[in-house]
Amino acid sequence: MSKSKKLRRLVKQAKMGKPHAIYQLGICYQLGRCFPCDMNKAADLITAAAEREYAPAVEWLKDYYFDDDAYIQANV
Repeated sequence: MSKSKKLRRLVKQAKMGKPHAIYQLGICYQLGRCFPCDMNKAADLITAAAEREYAPAVEWLKDYYFDDDAYIQANV
């Protein structure tokens, strides 16, 4: 299966509200795979997956906010 076909399927599943697909799409934005790197879009998508109680997304958010807090605290 070609990469573009896999990507189209992923986007379609994400639009249907499937948390795994929403999360994977967010990771694509985070890493700049198939899309320009966009951490805001990645965080929005992964937050949407976490709201659907998708465990990897919940963990990603915990790590994301921990890293942000650690950065702020280190620079105070």
